[in-house]
Amino acid sequence: MNIINWNVRGLGRPSKRFLVKDFLFLHHADIVCLQESKLSLIEPTTWRSIGGPKLDKFAFTPTCGFAGGMIIGWKSNLVEGHLLSQDTYCLSVKFRTKSDNTN
Repeated sequence: MNIINWNVRGLGRPSKRFLVKDFLFLHHADIVCLQESKLSLIEPTTWRSIGGPKLDKFAFTPTCGFAGGMIIGWKSNLVEGHLLSQDTYCLSVKFRTKSDNTN
């Protein structure tokens, strides 16, 4: 399982989203936590431009003013993700692997 945590410092520009997507693909991310996205809304199409087709599920908290915003994305063929907590500066997702049902 490859988990990546990254303070991306903004994903507003399409060029930055492309760089993040390319990095996640090259490093075979299974679960990713992106901090400081600075995005107020993330639609599925926006998430695909960041996570690509394999990181197909996500949860997020929007930015608060000009700071914050978190995204947790995962490969649904490997893990089930269940949102536990979502607040201005908190995002918690519980994962269960699909291969052996461990948490």
